[in-house]
Amino acid sequence: MSKSKKTDSRYVFFSGAEETVYRTDETKKKALTKVVKRKKNKKIALNVISFVLILAIVVSSTFLGKRGIEKFLVLRQEQKQHQEATLSDEVKDKLDNMTEEQKWAYLYEKYPHLIDIKFPTGILVDYALYYSQNPQTIGYIKIDGTKIDTPVVQADNNKYYLNHDFYGKSTSYGAVYASYKNNFQPFDRNTLLYGHNMNDGSRFADLLNYRNLEYYKKHPIIQFDSLYEKVYWKVCAVIITNGSTESDNGYFFDFTFNHCSDLCYEEYIEEIKKRSLYDTGVDILPTDRLLTLCTCTYEYNDARLLVIARMLRNGESTQVNTNLADYKTEPVKYPDSYYDNPNSNPYKNDKKFYLY
Repeated sequence: MSKSKKTDSRYVFFSGAEETVYRTDETKKKALTKVVKRKKNKKIALNVISFVLILAIVVSSTFLGKRGIEKFLVLRQEQKQHQEATLSDEVKDKLDNMTEEQKWAYLYEKYPHLIDIKFPTGILVDYALYYSQNPQTIGYIKIDGTKIDTPVVQADNNKYYLNHDFYGKSTSYGAVYASYKNNFQPFDRNTLLYGHNMNDGSRFADLLNYRNLEYYKKHPIIQFDSLYEKVYWKVCAVIITNGSTESDNGYFFDFTFNHCSDLCYEEYIEEIKKRSLYDTGVDILPTDRLLTLCTCTYEYNDARLLVIARMLRNGESTQVNTNLADYKTEPVKYPDSYYDNPNSNPYKNDKKFYLY
């Protein structure tokens, strides 16, 4: 093969072949058309990819923007709520020195719009403004040193306040709400409150800190008042469990009850002692009433964190000897779904607790 053919642009050589192919003007045109078509297709593909990326950015930005706006509006609304529904220190000081009849007379004078509200018998004046804004208000919860400081509502089901705030407006923040089963005159054996674990630390997000023993020692007391009485509660157990039967081989540790038999209640007390992440040093008697705070946690799918407290007994101080609190020597009882291999659960043969 001559050198001139090797350098002649009209020839193309195929790897591993002895044959040469001569390019005519027609073949040049076809080849050029293919090149142009390939470039055009490549440009279209790049444009499509660019469009998809831009669309994804716009959608993400819109979503994040909506969440940001929602967060801003929710927080602003809650600040407004506190301003409008929380009695000032000046008002509280005046009320302290009044009889119940004088308190209501003063309240009606200061807030004339309350005259048209039909309040339940026995409601505390402290929560009259909250009740006037939402008659589904049933109490107020506060844990000093945390962001948990909010009114508590109750609907006739456990779904409404999952995605509606205190004012009944639709929001992913929801509200802190009581189980529809619970009564508050008097308190049930077990009162259950739900709240979302929000990324910005609002609602019940601070409850996750109770997984740490040192955090518990700084926050051993919960104030949860009904509309009718102010009540303090001592934290006695912190538990990680399941939210449904689906995540624990068909079994559900039922913490959602409001009443059960005396013997069942004693068994429940023993069960929460096994399941608690640490020993708080706070005892529980069969005559005690419990408060259970529930939120999502993410140790495994469908996990729930429970902070369980008992009502202060008559004459008992709010002081807690947290030096008695310590991590347990025996293993914590978790659901099967906590373990990669359920057979490694040290309580796999333990008797299951059922309500009766």
